Amino acid sequence: MSKFISTVLGLVLLLVPLQSLAKATAMKNLCTITINSNEEAELFKKHLAPANWNVIELVPSTANAASKSWFNEACQKNIRCDVLIISGHFGGTFFGSSKFSLSMQDLESNSCDQKCDGILKQPREVFLFGCNTLASKEKDHRSPEEYMQVLLSDGFSTTQASQIVSFRYSGFGDSFKHSMTQVFATTPRIYGFTSVGPSGKKIAPLLSKYLVDSATEYQNFEAYDKKIGAGTNQKLMTAMKVTTIAQARGLIPKLQDADEKPYCYIRSAKKTTTQKLTYIKSLFQDSSAIKILSHIQSFLHEIKSKPQALTDEDHKILSEFAEDEKLKKDLFALLKLEGDVYLPLKTDVLNTLKDLEIVNNAFVTEAMNKMIDLRSPFTEMRKNMLCSLQLRINIPFASIPAERWNELEFLSSLVCIKPQDLAIQKRIAQLITEATSATVRGTAIWFFYSQPTVDAEIQKSIATSLRTDSDIYVRQSAAMVLRQLKPTSPEVIRIIIEAYSAEKDPNVRAQTLNVISALK
Repeated sequence: MSKFISTVLGLVLLLVPLQSLAKATAMKNLCTITINSNEEAELFKKHLAPANWNVIELVPSTANAASKSWFNEACQKNIRCDVLIISGHFGGTFFGSSKFSLSMQDLESNSCDQKCDGILKQPREVFLFGCNTLASKEKDHRSPEEYMQVLLSDGFSTTQASQIVSFRYSGFGDSFKHSMTQVFATTPRIYGFTSVGPSGKKIAPLLSKYLVDSATEYQNFEAYDKKIGAGTNQKLMTAMKVTTIAQARGLIPKLQDADEKPYCYIRSAKKTTTQKLTYIKSLFQDSSAIKILSHIQSFLHEIKSKPQALTDEDHKILSEFAEDEKLKKDLFALLKLEGDVYLPLKTDVLNTLKDLEIVNNAFVTEAMNKMIDLRSPFTEMRKNMLCSLQLRINIPFASIPAERWNELEFLSSLVCIKPQDLAIQKRIAQLITEATSATVRGTAIWFFYSQPTVDAEIQKSIATSLRTDSDIYVRQSAAMVLRQLKPTSPEVIRIIIEAYSAEKDPNVRAQTLNVISALK
């Protein structure tokens, strides 16, 4: 018996260090997504005990590896995060000096994929270090136009900035707060900012104090997490009280299936088109469709491009949309938003109305002409908005006030929207030889690069500027456009050859020779 006891005791003593080792290796993972400043991530690395925490950076280390798929690739690695930190400028997309970006659309679409559960579903705490990451729809201290300028100064494209402003200030889309609580649906503690967030350098002393005061909690993270649950992290709120810090919890704590999220349901391969259309109909009935209108529009546009795949039931539901008065009221209300910053938003609404067969092409054309607002002077912002749409808009020549033709911003807008009206093209051709500004003359020429013409008189105006214009930029523009147009008129070709013979500038002379070579 004593021999048996000794053997058992020996086994017990042998297991003790193994159990201790198992406990020691049960480390937690801190995942970082460093899009801009790395101060936040470095502070966590400094204050979290290496014996308790692995630190995993999810953003690739080299900028030349940047691609739209980097986050998807991170999800494929089966990484499980206990705490997640995302740092970067934010306004619907995280971006910054790393040249990488992470948009809400990236986060939302990946939250529908089980392969990303370890990053988006597993964390018990998520720190969103960026402006507006937990912003509601309440008014900010800046006007939409002021906020637009802030975003443009921060490096957003006009299209991105307009969409961000539209989400932040209008009834379109969801609030960033609600979107984040859907993406991190099971996370009990999500931290972010309701407006402007502090820079990495300014947040450093505040975050350092929090991490020093919370050392015990992070050393015993499981016990801490179990105790606090979704309760307020008072130490963080106190340390960051001079900022717009806020805390939220995941919207669906007991999420079983990603399809519980509206945009995941619409994306789901497990649902039929009929089921999705029926679901969208219910969303419009309770006014929640507006929150995910961009997802709905993408889906509708996709199925409308393949009408042969639609069933009789699908067509029936689509026809019912056109009879839904509440749906029409909600969408038409968005068209009443005033301000150039809303042009891309209102274009999306018009496309949705068209895909739902609520309006026809004639209505869309008329509405677009109203949105352009030819009555008031064109601004840089309006020009940028119109160019960001990448749409052809057929504005009628008769509706253009005479004073618009003196505005470079208006002419630049025409280059982008490519009107088909021949009267407009003739008027632009007049500017090639009549405008006093070389920039206007050059812009008028470039219109016919984006909107090629076979009209011999217009081609003659461009060729004449190549021969006689005093500005090198204008002559270079004329040569490049003529090379694209490849005129066949003997008179136009004669003028081009004369321009080559008379040209003094070697670069313009070489470009003119290229035009002549292209004619052969």
